[in-house]
Amino acid sequence: MPSVFTRIIRRELPAKIFYETGEIIVIADHRPQRPVHLLIIPKEEYPDFQRTPSEILQICFETAKIIAEKLGIEDHYQLAVNNGLGQEVSHFHIHFMSNRGMEKLESL
Repeated sequence: MPSVFTRIIRRELPAKIFYETGEIIVIADHRPQRPVHLLIIPKEEYPDFQRTPSEILQICFETAKIIAEKLGIEDHYQLAVNNGLGQEVSHFHIHFMSNRGMEKLESL
């Protein structure tokens, strides 16, 4: 069964999409913990961090840098990855969070 993220990527479920390439999608977290709380998700489904290829990890982390630059918060954000414990969706993703950048979020 495809993950909720795969269903979002396929446009089977709605989500606020802020950025997208051929390899990744960046969406709003539906339960934000900060004013800016985005999820960076590879389009190919990997169950967790441990089983995600390094090339995909690199793309995801480079995307975090791009998002931070676009929001003007290069020195003011946090990235979080859950693996196993605390991971609610079995599809690797990175949480991008900040208390700053909200005013530029819609222009991504």
